[in-house]
Amino acid sequence: MFPTGLIDLHCDTLTRENWTAHTPGCGALDDPAFHIAIRKMPPGVRWVQCFAIFVPDDLRGEEAIAFFDRSRAVFQQQMEAHRDRIASCQTFSDLERTAGEGKFSAVLTVEGGAALAGRLERVQTLRDAGVRMLTLTWNGPNELGSGHDTAGGLTAFGREAVGEMERLGIIVDVSHLNDRGFEDLLAVAKKPFAASHSNARAVCGHRRNLPDPFIRELAARGGLIGLNYAQTFLSDEGRGSLDDLYRHICHFLELDAGSCLALGSDFDGTDIHPDLDSVEKSLAIYDYLTRHGIPADTAEGILFANAWRFFQAWLQ
Repeated sequence: MFPTGLIDLHCDTLTRENWTAHTPGCGALDDPAFHIAIRKMPPGVRWVQCFAIFVPDDLRGEEAIAFFDRSRAVFQQQMEAHRDRIASCQTFSDLERTAGEGKFSAVLTVEGGAALAGRLERVQTLRDAGVRMLTLTWNGPNELGSGHDTAGGLTAFGREAVGEMERLGIIVDVSHLNDRGFEDLLAVAKKPFAASHSNARAVCGHRRNLPDPFIRELAARGGLIGLNYAQTFLSDEGRGSLDDLYRHICHFLELDAGSCLALGSDFDGTDIHPDLDSVEKSLAIYDYLTRHGIPADTAEGILFANAWRFFQAWLQ
C-alpha cells in the first residue's frame, strides 16, 4: 500500500553535487548512486522534496553569499535539466499545479543562517531567490546563534532575522539549534516553526534530537517535525533501522505530537541504514506502520498530510 503522497523536509543532495563526483551522464538529481534520484520514485506519486543549500559553519560574509549563489545555480540547472519530471515550487499553488501536471515538486531551503551574512536585507534576497525554509544554524555558531556543538543562544541579529523571516514567509527551522537557542526562539517566535530533520532525545540521547518539552511546545504551536534517518540520531547503538524509526514515531505519538510529525530524511548528508537508504524506500514506511498497528490516517499524516497542511498555511 502507498500513501497519497510523500513529503520530505530535508536532504543534502545539492551539497553532495557540490563536493562529490557523480555517475557519468547523470545530473545531481538523477544519479542512482545518490540516496535521491528522480528515476527511483515510481511515477504518479505526489512527491514534494525540500532541497537544502548547506552553508558550512566556517563561511562568513561574501564567502557564504558566493557559496549560496553557486549552490542555487546548481539547483536551477537541475530543475531545467529535469523539467519534464520535476519543477521548483515556491507557493502552495505551485505544489498543486505541479502535482496536477504529473510532476514531482522541489522546494528550495537553506541549512545554515550564515547565508544571510549578518545582513537583515538578505532575508528578502533569499525569499526572492525562492528559499522557503531556513535552518538557523548548523553545528557551530554563526551570526544568528549557535548549533548543538556550542553553548550560545540566539544573537540579537538572530532574533531580528526570525521576525523578518516570519514577515516574509520563510519557515524558521530549529534543527541543529542548541537548547538555549530553542528557548530563546520560543520567546520571540510568533508563528509556527519547523524542526526539519530531528528525532526524539528520549529515544536516542544525541543532543541533536529534541527533548520532550520542546516536542510538546512545538506541537502546541502547530509546528512540524521531520523524522531524521541518520543512524546516529535514531539509535544510541548507531543501528538506525526502520524499527528504530518506529520507536521514535511511537514516542511522538505518546506525546500527542502525531499531527506535527513528518519526514526529514537527511538523504545524501549522512549514513543511513539499508532499510531507509533510498528515496523510494520512504514509501514503504506507510505499509510498515499500518502493519504495526498505526492507524492509516496517522501514517498518511506522517508521510504526507501533516506537511501538506503546514505548507498550505505557509507557502503563500
